[in-house]
Amino acid sequence: MELIYVKEVDKSLLYQGFTIRTALLNSFLGIFGKLDIGEMRQISILLNGKIYSGIKVVNQNFDRNKFPNHPEMYQVRYDNMNDFLQALRSEFSDLYNFIDEQMKIKKIMKERGENMSNIKIPQELKSSLSFYTTDNPNVWEAVPITSSDYQETKKQLSELAITEKSFEDMLLTDNNATIVQENHFVKIRKLDRNVCLNLKKLYNFRCQICGQLISAPYGNKPVVDAHHIEFFTQSLNNNYNNVMILCPNHHRIVHTYRPLFKRQTKIFEYPNGYKEKVLLNLHL
Repeated sequence: MELIYVKEVDKSLLYQGFTIRTALLNSFLGIFGKLDIGEMRQISILLNGKIYSGIKVVNQNFDRNKFPNHPEMYQVRYDNMNDFLQALRSEFSDLYNFIDEQMKIKKIMKERGENMSNIKIPQELKSSLSFYTTDNPNVWEAVPITSSDYQETKKQLSELAITEKSFEDMLLTDNNATIVQENHFVKIRKLDRNVCLNLKKLYNFRCQICGQLISAPYGNKPVVDAHHIEFFTQSLNNNYNNVMILCPNHHRIVHTYRPLFKRQTKIFEYPNGYKEKVLLNLHL
C-alpha cells in the first residue's frame, strides 16, 4: 500500500472534507491520477473493516480569469449525512466534542458582535488520519491514529529515555523492539515511513540544505535521511510539515548542534551564530 495523503484531524475533516495541500499535489496526483478541471470522481473508503461510499474527489472549477496564477485545487468531499463522516466523528469523539463546543461558543460570541480566533486543537487531542491505496484504485483505506495512540507512544518513549537519533533508527530499521510491535506504534511507524519516502521522492533524494545528491559519484543507490524538525520524541509530529530531507552529513550536524529552525525564513540558526538557509523547499 502507498500513502495517498495524511490529514491532521480538524474541523474541516469532521464536517465536510479537506483540500489537498498544493505542495503535495504532485505526489497525490502521481498515485490518484489527474482530473479535468471541474471533474469529479466517486471513491469509497475502508475504515475499521467497513467500506463507506458517496465520497467525492473534485478538481474545483474556480474562476481562472480572476485567479490566473492559482494552482489546481483538489478536494475530498462528503455531505453531512454521509456514514463515513459519522464514523469519523465516532472514531475521534473527544476531538469532535471539543470542536463542537468551540463552535457553539463562537456562535454565541458572533451574536454578541465579538470575534473569536480560529479553533486551535490542543496537543493532548492531536490525531491524524492516513489514506492508503488498496488493490482497487477507487477504494482508499483510512488508518486513524487517535490522541490515545499518540499519548501511549509518548508515555512509552519517556519510559525508554531514548534519544531522537536512536528513535529514528528504530522507526526505519528495528523490527524487534517491543514498542515497534504494538498496534498503536505500528500505525505511527507505517505513516512515518511513508511520509519520509514520499518526501525523498519529492526532492529526488537531494538534501534540502545543500541541494546535493550526495551518493551520485558512487552509484545509483540514493543515500539520504529524513529528519523531524521538532524532535518526534518530544512533539509526536510525523506530518509532512515536520519532516525535512537531509544528506547524512547535514543530518549528523543538525543532531549534534541542534540549531533553531526559523520556518518563516527557512534558516537554521546554530548556537555559535552561524546561519544556514535551506536551498530546496517544496513543502514547508
